[in-house]
Amino acid sequence: MNTEFSTSNQNLEITQVTKSIFLETAKWAKFLAILGFIGMGIMVIAGFFMGAIMSSLGSLSSYSNTPNPFGMIGSIFFVILYLIMALIYYFPIKYLYDFSTKVKKAFEIQDQMLFDEAILKLKAHYKYIGILMIIVFSLYILMLILTIIGGVAAAAMS
Repeated sequence: MNTEFSTSNQNLEITQVTKSIFLETAKWAKFLAILGFIGMGIMVIAGFFMGAIMSSLGSLSSYSNTPNPFGMIGSIFFVILYLIMALIYYFPIKYLYDFSTKVKKAFEIQDQMLFDEAILKLKAHYKYIGILMIIVFSLYILMLILTIIGGVAAAAMS
């Protein structure tokens, strides 16, 4: 099977070797996506457990038997935090899973449009991860700057 792509004056061919590499990559992508979905489920469950633990630890004030409103706020914070992390994690996993299933199906039925969609899903996966890394590194830099400012301010006060 040779699928040809036309671009101006060049032709790109998918050979049997390339096809087998794509199919093996799709298998690994599906494996990683399934593990990602499992990890995401564990993250959601952990969020609710952390919320329950924080709620029970902070439900009573340590000085009296009166209810502590901050215990409930802490528990809600952890549940929301873990759910947001799971939501952020969902999209790249879904893109990876879609890539794996579409590549396999495209080669089975010899569908060029489906293969193109699969490659677009892979592109979306890497684009999402790239943007996420930019955000994470920006937050690291911001925390570093705030830490330095806090250290300088603390040194100036003493």
